[in-house]
Amino acid sequence: MAIKSFKRVEEKYLITEDEKNELLKTIQKYMTLDPYCINQTPYKIQNIYYDTINNDLISNSIYKPIYKQKIRVRKYDNDNTYYLEIKKKSDGIVGKRRIALTLEEIDYFINIGIKPQRDSFIDNSVIGEIAYLLSYMKIEPKVYISYERLGFFDINDKEFRITFDNKIYSKRNDLSFDNDDYELDLLKSNLYIMEIKSVANFPLWLVKELSRLKIYPKSFSKYGEEYKIYLKNGVKNGTI
Repeated sequence: MAIKSFKRVEEKYLITEDEKNELLKTIQKYMTLDPYCINQTPYKIQNIYYDTINNDLISNSIYKPIYKQKIRVRKYDNDNTYYLEIKKKSDGIVGKRRIALTLEEIDYFINIGIKPQRDSFIDNSVIGEIAYLLSYMKIEPKVYISYERLGFFDINDKEFRITFDNKIYSKRNDLSFDNDDYELDLLKSNLYIMEIKSVANFPLWLVKELSRLKIYPKSFSKYGEEYKIYLKNGVKNGTI
C-alpha cells in the first residue's frame, strides 16, 4: 500500500549504470525489493505536475529556497489508483501528503473547488491542506513526467528506502496518463538518479559503500530539470 504521509530526508545522487550495479551487490544483502517491482523488474511511475499559469511553484523551487512545495497527481504501474499529492521541503526536510482520488474528483476539486468526501481524519487533513493552497493559488496541469524505478526497503526499517530512477521522460502536450508519448528525454540512458530516503542517519554499511565508490550527493529535480530545458529551448527534443 502506498504511504500516505511522511517526513524524511531525501538525498539524491547522479550515478552510472556500473556504479548502480556495484551498489546493488551490497544493497541486496540488507534490503528487499519494493512490492511494485514485480518479477524483480523496475516499475513505471507517471506524474502530472500542477502549477500556476506563470509557473510560480517550479520557478521558486529551482532557486532552492528554504521552503518550497509542489503539487502533482501520481499513478503507479499495474495500479489504477490516482494519488493527489502535495510535497513540501523545508530546511532540508521533505514532507509528502497524499490522498487516493478518482480523476473526476481531482478535476472537481482543483478546477471547481468541490472537496472530495472522506471519512478518514488523515484524508480530510490532506484535503484541507490542498484546499488551503487552492484558496490562494489558481493551478492547472503543466507537465507530464514518467520514469522507471527500481526500489528497495530496508529489511529492518521500512522507513529507509533506496530508489534508482531512469528513462525519465516528459511532455507538455496531451497531458494524459493513457498516452505515454514524450517530448523530452531528461537523462542519458546510462545514468540513474539514486535517492536515499531516511528519517534517521544512513546505516554504516551504506556510508562505507558510498565512500568506497566515491559517490557524492548531486541535486536533481525531475520537474526542475524539465523546466530549465523548457525555458532554454521551448518544447523540443533534448537530453541532459
